[in-house]
Amino acid sequence: MSARGRLSWTRPRALRPGDLIGVCAPAGAVDARRLAAGVSALEGLGFRVRVSPEILERKLFSAGSVERRVDELHGLFADGDVAGVVCARGGAGVSPLLDRLDAELLRRNPKVFVGYSDATLLHLFLNRLGLVTFHGPMVAVELADGGYDPASLLRAVSGGGAPWSVEAPGMRPLRDGEAVGRLEGGCLSLLAAAAGTGWGAGPPDPEERTILLVEDADEPPYRLHRMLTQLRQSGGLGGVDGLVFGEMRGCAPSSGDGYSLDDVLLDALGGLDVPVAIGLPCGHSPSPMVTLPLGARVRLRCGAVARLELTEPWLA
Repeated sequence: MSARGRLSWTRPRALRPGDLIGVCAPAGAVDARRLAAGVSALEGLGFRVRVSPEILERKLFSAGSVERRVDELHGLFADGDVAGVVCARGGAGVSPLLDRLDAELLRRNPKVFVGYSDATLLHLFLNRLGLVTFHGPMVAVELADGGYDPASLLRAVSGGGAPWSVEAPGMRPLRDGEAVGRLEGGCLSLLAAAAGTGWGAGPPDPEERTILLVEDADEPPYRLHRMLTQLRQSGGLGGVDGLVFGEMRGCAPSSGDGYSLDDVLLDALGGLDVPVAIGLPCGHSPSPMVTLPLGARVRLRCGAVARLELTEPWLA
């Protein structure tokens, strides 16, 4: 899964109090009331916030035209006054942006980028450029309603990159072991959608092993099994030395089905002898979500407990 043929990653500058954060809407149409609430939350964390009036445009189910959304991303990354970019929401609509993004512009202007859900496709794009990004809360979703861990967000984007670990109460091992690699991944349905395109995983890089983050919500077990199988058959699990699943809200089978979610996941991963954990409160999570740096080197420990450890700085 790791970006191929690359021995180093570019870390964004740590955010400081008073820094300017730009809000982008690369996917679904944005609700004005929720956007305003999320902007207030960001300002309450000590940041200045910029939102363009065009962010409330709508075209079908998306936040305006593809051109508008691409121009917004390019403009925020190119603007030297903007220290970080946070997505307004997920939804749908990112995939048409990918072949229009200016890879060199983005590579030349690394900065904190935060989002999840449909933004998984943007993480894949930016991670393939060697840019560390952040799987975390979005302005018109968790920042608007408080469904995130503020300390985790601030530690991830401005905490100086000191090593730390996540050992959530509900996080547990599915398969024992220990592995070290670059943390990559995101929402499973988007990872599967990218398989077979130019934006998904390519051949594994023997120099860069991967710990794969996989999260989603409200997907029936058979779809989870199918998507994980799709990733395996398309090479998307090549180079993966460990997997950590989110809380997978709404994905468990009914009580009368005779099997568990654990059974489904382990069956889909059968023959892949790597440590596996589940229950990380990230992404589509009923718990306050943590923020995780994608592209950072981590250690996954699965034994008596499950623990994800950040082992190197991820901020410049």
